Amino acid sequence: MNECFLCVKRTSNVEYKFIINRKEKAIAIFHAILPNNAKIILYAYDELADFLYQKKPTQIFIRGELRENIKIEILEMYCM
Repeated sequence: MNECFLCVKRTSNVEYKFIINRKEKAIAIFHAILPNNAKIILYAYDELADFLYQKKPTQIFIRGELRENIKIEILEMYCM
C-alpha cells in the first residue's frame, strides 16, 4: 500500500457510474491538479462517490492510495 496525502483542485466534472458484480456499488472519477501543476486522476467508491457527485467540491484534501499510473483511490477526504 502506497499511502498519500494530497491537496488537489478538481479540473473536470465528476463522472458517476454504477458497478455490477463487485463489492462496491458506485464509483466517481474525476481529474485534478496538484499545487505543482501535476495532473492526476482520482476515484472513490460508494459513500465517498455519492458525496463527490452531489457536492462537487473544487478543492479537496485527501488521504488515498496510489494505484496504477497516475490514479489515486480516495480513502478519506476533507473539503475546503
